[in-house]
Amino acid sequence: MRILVLRPGAIGDTLVTFPLLQRLQRTIPDLELTFVGNAAVLPLLQEFKLAQEVSNFEERLWSRLFLPADSRGQQLLHSKLQQIDCAICWLGDPEGTVKANLRFAGVSQIFIMPGRPGSRVSLPIVDYLATNIRHLVGPDISWQPPNAYAWPPNSESIRNHTIAIHPGSGGAAKCWPLTHFVELITALWQQATPVLICVGPAEQTRLLDLQNLLPEPPAPELLHMMQDAPLTLLAQTLRQCCGYVGNDSGITHLAALLGMPTLALFGPSNPTIWHPIGERVQIIHNPSLDTITPADVMAILALVLCQN
Repeated sequence: MRILVLRPGAIGDTLVTFPLLQRLQRTIPDLELTFVGNAAVLPLLQEFKLAQEVSNFEERLWSRLFLPADSRGQQLLHSKLQQIDCAICWLGDPEGTVKANLRFAGVSQIFIMPGRPGSRVSLPIVDYLATNIRHLVGPDISWQPPNAYAWPPNSESIRNHTIAIHPGSGGAAKCWPLTHFVELITALWQQATPVLICVGPAEQTRLLDLQNLLPEPPAPELLHMMQDAPLTLLAQTLRQCCGYVGNDSGITHLAALLGMPTLALFGPSNPTIWHPIGERVQIIHNPSLDTITPADVMAILALVLCQN
């Protein structure tokens, strides 16, 4: 069976589809799955063996999905789609243009729904995305990280007891104050705990602001930085740490998927919907993020680490 999955969006939007893709791979014999989505996540998706073929949603070919099916120059798109038996599209298609193109190309099974639940929906995101394809994925959508990426890799995984911290997110309202991160990092240093700070390409300003606020670490080996790393490298680095603290962000979803002890700080987002997927996830939720104190985070982080 040849399945096309269309999932535009940010890193986190792509990562929350991983359990569904894994179920498809496990339940459908001879599956050939093509995933079209966020370019940054595609190498990781292949490393996890969740798709046989991947493509960047930003490529011009896929923009033609939103043009009328009988438009001039649609032949290349339709030629690609003619190879597909089933299309799963987590995107907006209010005028039915995407569906019309898929039908025109002869795709026999088409499932389209908005990529994010409406305001009246309060299902976990994986259950929401499974709504139209439950017959394909089954009732139990569990997740098992691949052995090559699962936490912990071995007994050496907690060497130096490093805590990974991601201070950024896709929206400023979802970010815990930098002054609080500074207090948290300083408190970890007082316990001789090394810290790995990881940031993405859109978070350079936030990193500079954090660096300006941070004091010098008591020892150089207590502070490590990782900037703009490919997700495959970031995943392998994270799993060498003993725990993770971050905002509601794509990197937090990644840490959770690896199975590592993850403490996620939620403000305006609904954790019922966007709870990171993993066996060792703890959430602190307060719509006023700045009222979550560093002492709160230190205390719950200690519990998370003790439990694992």
